[in-house]
Amino acid sequence: MDYEVFLVSRMREHYEHTGDAAEAITHGVARSGRVVSAAALIMAAVFGGFVLNHDPIIKSIGFALAFGVLVDAFVVRMTLVPAVMALLGRRAWGPPRWLERITPDVDIEGARLPGRGEDEAEQKQHEVAVR
Repeated sequence: MDYEVFLVSRMREHYEHTGDAAEAITHGVARSGRVVSAAALIMAAVFGGFVLNHDPIIKSIGFALAFGVLVDAFVVRMTLVPAVMALLGRRAWGPPRWLERITPDVDIEGARLPGRGEDEAEQKQHEVAVR
């Protein structure tokens, strides 16, 4: 799950700034791919260490977990998920209209917060109005 959080949150940030779904996917995978790869390799190495155990059951469990982590990270999270998101395009970044109408609009990531330049301009206008 951590892999998905790293990848998709970076993609979402870029999509909110540019509005281009394909570019956001490319940007997210390019920027977060190394972190995801490193985390997957570390986890696979830890689970792979159990292969050195003398108990055949522990060996098989360690091998299965290491293999599963590598397949999940590289095939599912870094290949299939971005491919499906690219196929969905803009639809991947929002709920269906019928669901959007019945759920509250919660801005967890702060996408609608004013930028630094807008905030300073509003502050100057407020100072002028107070004087």
